[in-house]
Amino acid sequence: MARPIPVANRARGVLVGLARAHAGGTDPAGELVGEAALAALLAEELLETEVDLRRLTERWITWWRRDGRGIGPRTGEALEHLARYDAPLPPGGGMADPGPLVRVVPIALAAASQPRNLVGGTWHTVMLTHPDATTAWTAVAANVALSQLLLGRRDFLPDVIEALQANDAAVEVLSAVRRIPFVQQDELDGGGHAAIASAEVALWTAHHESRVDRAWAGPAAGPGDGAALVAALLGAREGEQAVPGPAPESERLRSLAKRLVTRRTDGQTD
Repeated sequence: MARPIPVANRARGVLVGLARAHAGGTDPAGELVGEAALAALLAEELLETEVDLRRLTERWITWWRRDGRGIGPRTGEALEHLARYDAPLPPGGGMADPGPLVRVVPIALAAASQPRNLVGGTWHTVMLTHPDATTAWTAVAANVALSQLLLGRRDFLPDVIEALQANDAAVEVLSAVRRIPFVQQDELDGGGHAAIASAEVALWTAHHESRVDRAWAGPAAGPGDGAALVAALLGAREGEQAVPGPAPESERLRSLAKRLVTRRTDGQTD
């Protein structure tokens, strides 16, 4: 019988895998960019005594103005609006973006055993830059799946469905999750919504694809946000040892992952 994978190992797999796939394995010695960089800053905020969304946005804005590499135009517009008006953009078009799903992954590590905090934290953090309910609920679905995999529960779809139903989530998100067990990967289309499309592929891969090497050669190959989300779920399921090679700022990410889950009390933090 295989030895259980410790939670901290899974958590390291999430962040290191995310970063490697996001970069496409092209520059493992480089720095985090785009949504992966914003995710690391969120992880640092989650380690504060109290999480402050205003302070979080200041972290993001500071990095964006200093560096900002890889940030999509919609996220850049949202950060500029936050900097200027201290308020999110009003709802509108162009928000069907998978980027926020990658950015909020650290919340799943910090709140894996706190479903209410996980759902609320994910929702509100997405809405800072992408005030679109469908995108926010899609991020919740992905983070609930991550939390269950971190806890060693491979059959995560029932928990995702339950969380979406309990919170009256967007119907299109719930429908997308429900169909994952019954379709082939090439049947996934996200219903025309980019965030749902990325989440469908990630959830489908984590649910159906038993061969990690095949997943890394396919949907997790990267670069990009969609590949990063797939890799995060694979890392949660299989642990850091399943990540094929180094990632940008891997030591920083390993430290953040360990510190995020050290607050857990299940005794598996190696």
